[in-house]
Amino acid sequence: MTIETATLTDEKIYSRHRDELMRFARVLVGPDQAADILSSVIVRILSRRHLSDLDDPRPYLYRAVLNEAQSFRRKQRHLNGLAPELISSNPTPPANPEVLEAVAALPPRQRAAIYLVYWQGCTPTEAASLMNARPGTVRRYLHLARQHLRGVLDESAA
Repeated sequence: MTIETATLTDEKIYSRHRDELMRFARVLVGPDQAADILSSVIVRILSRRHLSDLDDPRPYLYRAVLNEAQSFRRKQRHLNGLAPELISSNPTPPANPEVLEAVAALPPRQRAAIYLVYWQGCTPTEAASLMNARPGTVRRYLHLARQHLRGVLDESAA
């Protein structure tokens, strides 16, 4: 395969997954930084390998976005202690803004599990594949996230 052919294939692969990866990045870091996260991931991946070399690039891309988002949030927290941003541009956000704020406050892996399972309709096994985790780990993330959300939302209702 020539570099030109691989590049075209990489472009097609990126085009096919761009929108869903952008939504995923928005959930993890907010709408303002999502494009930067995705750009960083794509530049880093394509500088090392071709997406067309992978059997299934989708899980690889999801893991890369999740890892980059976690790194970004660690840097942000370290630099200025910012609170998590609202996920205001998610295509199917919860109707209640309190729920949106509570989800935005979750750690990235719990937020990713919630997004993939409840908003994208993935099974825990499918989410585990995209997150490079075991299905039991994703179920644990979901349990912890639900527990946290229940506590936060019960407090706000009182």
